[in-house]
Amino acid sequence: MAYSERLQSQNLVHLLQNRESGFLAPGTSASRTPQFAHERKFYKCITPCLTIDSISIPQVYLRKFTPDGSKLLAFSQDQRSLHIYKYKGFGSAAVGELIREANVGTGECFKSQESNVQNQIFDRLFATKDATVLRLCQGESGRYYLHREFSVFLENGRYVLLAAMSVLRNALPTMSYILYPDLFDKLDAYSYVFFVVDLEQGCVTHRLFLSQDSIVIAHNHGISVFGSTIAIMSRLHQCIYVYELVEGRLVEQETIGPRPRDFIENASMDVGNLDATTVMPITHIKQRVLSFLYRQIYGESPSARQKLQDFYKIFEFVEYMIMERMQLVNKELLLLRYEERQKDSDVMPLTPTPRRLYVFYNIASEEVVGVYHDDSVDLLQIILQFYDQMSNVRSMQTGDAPSLPLHFFLKQNFADASESIPFIRHAALRFNPSVPVSSQSLSPSPYLQFNDFSYDDRHISPLERPNPCSTEPIVFRDRMTKSVKFRLYAKARRPTNALSPRELCAFIWHPFEPFVLSIQKCMNSYAYHVHLYNHSTVVEQTSN
Repeated sequence: MAYSERLQSQNLVHLLQNRESGFLAPGTSASRTPQFAHERKFYKCITPCLTIDSISIPQVYLRKFTPDGSKLLAFSQDQRSLHIYKYKGFGSAAVGELIREANVGTGECFKSQESNVQNQIFDRLFATKDATVLRLCQGESGRYYLHREFSVFLENGRYVLLAAMSVLRNALPTMSYILYPDLFDKLDAYSYVFFVVDLEQGCVTHRLFLSQDSIVIAHNHGISVFGSTIAIMSRLHQCIYVYELVEGRLVEQETIGPRPRDFIENASMDVGNLDATTVMPITHIKQRVLSFLYRQIYGESPSARQKLQDFYKIFEFVEYMIMERMQLVNKELLLLRYEERQKDSDVMPLTPTPRRLYVFYNIASEEVVGVYHDDSVDLLQIILQFYDQMSNVRSMQTGDAPSLPLHFFLKQNFADASESIPFIRHAALRFNPSVPVSSQSLSPSPYLQFNDFSYDDRHISPLERPNPCSTEPIVFRDRMTKSVKFRLYAKARRPTNALSPRELCAFIWHPFEPFVLSIQKCMNSYAYHVHLYNHSTVVEQTSN
């Protein structure tokens, strides 16, 4: 067999021989690749092809794996405790013995009322009896409840940042309107506590309390991490709190948004009698945005007059817009997304999609370095070229960034996007809202790489959030050969119609092993499935 054909072969024996012989693609060096990078092609041969239907799990809410895949995090049903399960591996002798005793056979989905597989498989996969349980919400944190859809890993999984919240009924103090002139008081205020948990030592190293605030912590929306820097966006105060993780503790660095760094020390805070008619000064970042937009107008250009008119038209929008999303692109660059603020007189929004403005802000120099409208083709090009860096997630095993179906479609169709291409501005309007990217909200599993596997992204995605249940098994095909590699059996259990309750399914992927946990939810009913590799499973081939 020719050398090039040997490297492209998906035969498991050929892949093993290539690995043993040290065959690599031309131009690659074994010393410069991550630990398991040479095993990427094995993922097309060793897949989670067996589904064990309706398993039993402890009385917890499963969250996600640690970046190295060694532990699974879960929350107690009262949402006050963290459970840490050690992952034994799908290839452990105990799992293999259980599957052999159940006589699973060659089928792709196993369900049996007479077998003990469903009741015992979770205990064989995870060390449930030796699980670490941390009671986080107690004492002064006793009135808080852990948020089940938030967790951020720090220092390559050494620490995990968790959040708990509690409802507040107090009115906002008057000083808040002075300190935060862009205060968005149409939101309900909560009290938050952030826990830094050392997963190696199994203890809490720090607690951070933020009272009377509004932070979107679902799916990690309001928190962004880059290295040891943590940014927390307050929708209520319209600012960003920046912290640094130092030896397991969150050390406050600064607050970005209302005023420049040295403003409070050098300026008076006296605004006289504060009432509903008091006009507060425009905030620091908005001043920078207006200044940046004005400097883009060249006085001698033919279109300067029109651009100046457009600037005056957008002035009021910038003055009243609100910060909705943010992301740390790196330690010194923030990407902010502003949206149109609903006026008090508006009973309903005039348009289903709010007007948006995307702002790149340099933290060190306190300058705005880029402003883009929601239909900007230039912003679309930035997304195309730098989405891997902006996703800020890498597999610790292969070094690959997650591959979103949306991003794959963009690269295939708009690689050389320009304003002259028909509908390109409609594409920008459709795809630009994919940024800012929520921190660690994408799974790095190699089975979700859309350039390797094709699947229905309406029902499953690298985005770690529930999707509508499919009425049929989710099929994963090799994008090159079009052959079926595996199926995930997590079908809707109730008829789907307009009147029936919505049934959702969430997937917890192991970072690099062929192992998946799926969770189906319909109202208050849950069903759990395990999808793992089994050498005796035969995947049925069907046409598209």
